[in-house]
Amino acid sequence: GKDATLGVLLDPKGVPVLKTLEEIWQNNKRGISCIPVGTYTCVPYTSAKYKDVWHLIDVRDRKLILIHNGNTNKDTEGCILVGKAFGMLNGLHAVLQSKLALKWLQDKIGKKTFILTIN
Repeated sequence: GKDATLGVLLDPKGVPVLKTLEEIWQNNKRGISCIPVGTYTCVPYTSAKYKDVWHLIDVRDRKLILIHNGNTNKDTEGCILVGKAFGMLNGLHAVLQSKLALKWLQDKIGKKTFILTIN
């Protein structure tokens, strides 16, 4: 869409498990672009704002790309949002039930490192 990049998170067997939302492609500019196609290591990360999420390591020309909850591109700041479904909020593409989706991911992965491939 013109306001977001929508995706589907697949488990290791290729089964769709969650929806994702990122910014649209803006030449990999920090804070306003989705991340480039590639394979990334995701490590557990916690801060005052984001508890028990994941940090994508070695994203070219970018720092502190996280997988966290949120609904629209207003919440991404260049990160990846997870949700249970797609929808619209205030005229913007959105992922819905994002807190539930993040909790589901936390329960499935725990505080483990994993590999994420973006196609």
